[in-house]
Amino acid sequence: MTPSEATEVLLPLADHVGPRPDVAAVAGTPAEHFPPAHRELLLAMNGFTVYHGTFRMLGIGRELPSLDLAAWNAPETWRFAWDDRIDPYVIFAESAFGDSYAYRRSPDGGLAPEVLFLEGVLLQPEPLAGSFEEFLADEFVRNARKPYDRYLLGAVDRSGPIAPDKHWTYAPSVALGAEEDLDNLTELPAVTERTFAGDLATAMENAVTDPVGVVPWTDDRGRARLRVLFGTGHEEPA
Repeated sequence: MTPSEATEVLLPLADHVGPRPDVAAVAGTPAEHFPPAHRELLLAMNGFTVYHGTFRMLGIGRELPSLDLAAWNAPETWRFAWDDRIDPYVIFAESAFGDSYAYRRSPDGGLAPEVLFLEGVLLQPEPLAGSFEEFLADEFVRNARKPYDRYLLGAVDRSGPIAPDKHWTYAPSVALGAEEDLDNLTELPAVTERTFAGDLATAMENAVTDPVGVVPWTDDRGRARLRVLFGTGHEEPA
């Protein structure tokens, strides 16, 4: 699917579409290394949401970090809470559950053309499409019309549209062994949800006993965080 074909389909379905940027605005942003087709769509639709806010395509110079390529990929926004598993990826789109679509950084400083799916709980990568055009046709436009994820559809049925600066998650978290249960659905600021997800995923990476709970804490920059409690009665190392 070409960018112009995608734009024709997506514009009537999209909300929160950003103002069209100048071509020069791409320089110095993650989009500088995007494939030409992706940059073309970006210049036509500068960040937007579809299907009641459940899928987001990031843009340039957007006020909300959750819609802005540079802010969403900056370490200080939420990536600081994750270990080095996040380092190889540049995220350019996501779902309201924190599942991400990304390119992998290449050794020469550019980006590989393949699109990867990073599930939201542990950010485990899965090859999704060989190109951005393939991703548009088989994944993004398809979800813009109607998502195939039954939990996402269920969340919309229960909660209605979701704002672009919010995410859904489960409490207790799937990262701690809980099931995906819409009765446990909760809404958080997107940055907070991704930070909490990183705290939980990194704590569980080397866990030798079962988690028994979490405690909130605030770091030295005033950011809300989570610390995992394990069966020994001790918290994870700070």
